[in-house]
Amino acid sequence: MCGISGCFSSAPNGRARSTVEALVDAQLHRGPDHRAVAEFGTASGGSIIFGHNRLSIIDLSPEANQPMWDGEHRFCIVYNGEIYNYVELREELRELGHVFTTASDTEVILEAFKAWGTDAINRLNGMFAFALAEPSEGRLWLVRDRFGVKPLHYHQTSDAVYFSSTPTELARQFSLAPDLAYVSRGLHYWLYEDDGPISPYEGISAVPAAHVVSIWADGTAIRVQTERYYDLAARVDEQRGEMENLSEAAAGERVLALLQDAVRIRLRADVPIGISLSGGLDSSSIAALVAEMHGDVRGFSYGHPDAPDSEGPLVAKVARLAGIQVSYTWPNAKVGIAGFWATLEAQDAPFPGLSIVAQHLVFKDAHRHGLKVLLGGQGADEILMGYRKFQVMLLADALRRRDPRDALRFAGSAAFMLAAEVGRASMYVRQRQRYLRAGGLATTLRLPEPAPLDLSFGGDEPVWRRQVRDVTRLSLPTLLRYEDRNSMGSSLETRLPFLDYRFVEQALALPDRLKVRTGYGKWILREAMRGRVPSSIRNARYKRGFDAPQAAWIREGLGRAIRSRLHDQRRSLDPWLLPSANVKGLFTDERLASHPTAFAEATSLLWLAKRA
Repeated sequence: MCGISGCFSSAPNGRARSTVEALVDAQLHRGPDHRAVAEFGTASGGSIIFGHNRLSIIDLSPEANQPMWDGEHRFCIVYNGEIYNYVELREELRELGHVFTTASDTEVILEAFKAWGTDAINRLNGMFAFALAEPSEGRLWLVRDRFGVKPLHYHQTSDAVYFSSTPTELARQFSLAPDLAYVSRGLHYWLYEDDGPISPYEGISAVPAAHVVSIWADGTAIRVQTERYYDLAARVDEQRGEMENLSEAAAGERVLALLQDAVRIRLRADVPIGISLSGGLDSSSIAALVAEMHGDVRGFSYGHPDAPDSEGPLVAKVARLAGIQVSYTWPNAKVGIAGFWATLEAQDAPFPGLSIVAQHLVFKDAHRHGLKVLLGGQGADEILMGYRKFQVMLLADALRRRDPRDALRFAGSAAFMLAAEVGRASMYVRQRQRYLRAGGLATTLRLPEPAPLDLSFGGDEPVWRRQVRDVTRLSLPTLLRYEDRNSMGSSLETRLPFLDYRFVEQALALPDRLKVRTGYGKWILREAMRGRVPSSIRNARYKRGFDAPQAAWIREGLGRAIRSRLHDQRRSLDPWLLPSANVKGLFTDERLASHPTAFAEATSLLWLAKRA
């Protein structure tokens, strides 16, 4: 896990090196173990500059530092991420005659590119964002993994393309303003990222997930071409018939075997490994499988085993059953408030609630314990129908198809779910407008109207296709932004077994009846974890994440701190507030704690004031 940066220019460029050096300095937290900048010319008379910040995890030797050249000095790479199947790929390439001088996965990418060109990308199982140059041909490729786990941004000028893992320093170097459409989209829909080029700053594009951006010089002009290399919906569609014909037992065995293998290859590291552990099914399942394969692992959780209003008691049950130690983060309001400001800095973008702060504090605790790698449970809700909305969608779909059997099955399941969630009804009522209101949630800020984003389910598509949209656009990309920036803010890599592309494809291809049953989402995972995860977690119908005590922290000082900061910056906020707007009235403790958009509005204004 690292930070990458660089520049491709069509002619000698006087500012390029200093810019890349500034990008490297700004991304030190992403890779504090080694930093380097390298410059080389291209056949067309231009130049390429690569910068790298390394977080050493696989092959800790200096020989594995980057930028890295292949043995023939044909390709050079800077790379962020992990290729989990690098061991198998290295053996395959050795049989083809390739020679390796390191034990790193970075060198495997280089040799794979030599062997198969851009077709090599689809052979990679991992999370990755890399820049690979072939100077003799005057070409540069920017590549991002299938689901956008790892970020990569770029800015194009008349004669150059600059890129970096994060956009903040790029925006500062070129005086680029925040993208108000990005902020508005987040406020209205609580969604910031997708699989497209959207970015927090004007003039900066994200390399889309599952795409490769090819860059070359045409005289003094720069050419940029973006191509998709992976289509999730097509891959799922290919497998649906096979999965439909499997027996439940066979489907369960396949799901378990794939998840076990996804965990197994994500344990490859030359440093200690931990687990990001909540009281929910997803991370508990990962913890149970890790404990079966790895004798020395520590969990990190938000909560306390003696605090019944936290996840701590449930986490303690998982730890006892799996035989792992757990470090608990359960801060008082003062520590939580400090964590809020640190999270706002790490995210460099708005966010809608304090669960993101809780995640930041857990990752900070893991770093304090000397960890560089955590496994986590992100992604299961999207691919196995863990969200409550899918139960309603399945019922609507059955009614559209006039299938009485499915209608009765999913109506009963939805009834069980609603009964289990009655105590949290107010939360669902507050958020219903995200799905039901045209334009999403309302906001008091003066921002451009976002492009329409339909979160509802019209019933004109099978529900699995809506799941694909959640993976690629409507849920997961934003959660991955929170995870990447929080983890890398503590120089920490998080690995996500549920997002192994093999598991994602087959989970999405499963029949709906194996995902949702009797009020349970992720039903087949619950069955697979029988005996591995405590029944109090496996059989729970509620959802658990990192439950930060938002109302308490706001009441005990965070609300006052936010209002004070906004009051001090009131003049700079004029472009986004009505002239008559009163900061104290807009951001009372009550509104910050319970209003659907007030907290996100506050973080948006705090970020805009700092970055404008």
